[in-house]
Amino acid sequence: MSEREPMNLSPQKQEQSWSAELQATPRATPRQYGVLIVDDEGCVRSVLNLGMRQRGFAVWLASDGQEALDMYRCYRETIDVVLLDVQMPGADGPRTLAALQELNPRVRCCFMTGNLGDYTERWLLDLGAETVIPKPFRLADVTEILFETASKARLSPSGR
Repeated sequence: MSEREPMNLSPQKQEQSWSAELQATPRATPRQYGVLIVDDEGCVRSVLNLGMRQRGFAVWLASDGQEALDMYRCYRETIDVVLLDVQMPGADGPRTLAALQELNPRVRCCFMTGNLGDYTERWLLDLGAETVIPKPFRLADVTEILFETASKARLSPSGR
């Protein structure tokens, strides 16, 4: 299995893996980037929150699409990238991305998912997502993806 391939782990084993990664010495980003993390699972939000903060990101959390829109409206000037779960109750990830794009057509988004449901990865990318990150994931991989995506947002004019 390559380093970037998703691991087939039970939720308990995934939490143990994340815990070990959080205890490892994190690599902080050279400048602070902002990330809005949107996931209906509290465990995923908590781990990503802690992991991204340890690595130097400013973090905002939302448990659903509406909360994500509210956060983005308030903090869009400091949010460089949105990490968005595909399957959520209410407004799912693709609907949430469409609403975010109405606020900012250049919003940078990465989807994460353990279940694509009726969607395909190609379709999600065609919506404007930078990438689709499979769950379970390694925090180090997510950090690198978010760092690269946030860097692009800062480099492009009106990237936010």
